[in-house]
Amino acid sequence: MTASVVHADIGSARQGWRSLLWLAPLTAAWIGLIYWLPIMQASGVPTTVHQLTVHGLIALGLWLGLESTDLAPDQRRTTWLTVMIPYTLWFAVAWSAAINGAFRTGTSLPALPAAIWLPVIIGVPLLLSSKRVGQVLDAMPASWLVALQLYRVFGGWALAAALRGTLTGLLGWPAGIGDVLTGLFALPAAIAAANGTAQGRRAAISWNIFGLADFAVAITMGAITSPGPLQLIVPDVPSIGATGAYPGVLTPAFVVPCGILLHALSLRQLYRRAKPRA
Repeated sequence: MTASVVHADIGSARQGWRSLLWLAPLTAAWIGLIYWLPIMQASGVPTTVHQLTVHGLIALGLWLGLESTDLAPDQRRTTWLTVMIPYTLWFAVAWSAAINGAFRTGTSLPALPAAIWLPVIIGVPLLLSSKRVGQVLDAMPASWLVALQLYRVFGGWALAAALRGTLTGLLGWPAGIGDVLTGLFALPAAIAAANGTAQGRRAAISWNIFGLADFAVAITMGAITSPGPLQLIVPDVPSIGATGAYPGVLTPAFVVPCGILLHALSLRQLYRRAKPRA
């Protein structure tokens, strides 16, 4: 390992820790605010704003990534529309279904499990096997897909709900803490990935694995605390799946599968960068 690589790793580590010095207090302030003013989160405005912001950043990042490839202009437009149209429709359907109570307990169809797993079952194979997506990932900085999930700090609403007693702590504590930590460490992991070193890639891969583990824990705890064939625990206060109420239900119905797909894309990108190329 050369001296320049060592200095780059040290510099990125310092930048990463510095980012936590301002991000962690802001996150704590946000959790405290929605704890004392629960009407903010209950209104659905924060959920809508941050998801629309993420939607716009994905659209912009995809376009900039496509512009960095050697694809023809019409190929870039076609690829962008092929990704963004289904993604936008998916968001609109999930959002509308949540507002209209489609995920509430007592509906005839298992809408919430379908909302979680169908996008993952369909999207992961398509995104991981597409050569065009691979071209975009090769042209796009590895830090983008990592830094994008900074929005996971907004999952701190589950912590506030657990503290207020409006969401079972069996779900709120592990899901909320996992989301907040994933969001907090998104910037340090992105800064490490931006170096392009093997150590930086390993840090970003570890962050992705942690983010996926957070989803696995949240989905498992949601399943075993909500009415259904997998319920093992009947909590004193409701779980998200037990009420299916907006805006909380939009987290498992859209944010979770979207995050899983972003992690899958980031891991594919990082592993492609690690492979020797001719």
